[in-house]
Amino acid sequence: MIAIVGLGGYFYAYPAYQLTQEEDKIRQSMKQIPNQSRTQNLENIYGYTAQAEMLNQYPNYIVYIRFDELSDQTAPESVQAIIREFSCDSLNRLKNNSELVRKATLNVIKDDQHQFQYILKNKLGYEIFKYQQVMENCPNIAELYAYQNDEEIKN
Repeated sequence: MIAIVGLGGYFYAYPAYQLTQEEDKIRQSMKQIPNQSRTQNLENIYGYTAQAEMLNQYPNYIVYIRFDELSDQTAPESVQAIIREFSCDSLNRLKNNSELVRKATLNVIKDDQHQFQYILKNKLGYEIFKYQQVMENCPNIAELYAYQNDEEIKN
């Protein structure tokens, strides 16, 4: 009888163990994103080209975006709208991952309190817009926790 209870405990605890292992793997991967990662020639932020640089100060990420042609003192409203939605919208890519990876990623985002700060600058280097997104506050978080793709539903 003890062996059966022990075996049942093993099967019950194994999914939690897998989740913890996956969270650790994701956390380490996110910590190892190179600091000062650069992206050259971002295009199509409402027709503007830009350069971006990200500073990884895990769990805080600071993204500087400098617009090559923009000399305005404030970012156009259309660009501001994209930046406000960018981080949360990017979470939707988690739908392409397995339930384990999706849940582990969301747990890490929540537990470690990930946040992105965007600082937009014009071509002269002046700050024209600043926005901070606490990822746990994204409106699609609850939907992503509950999401199941067709393959998961079949199982």
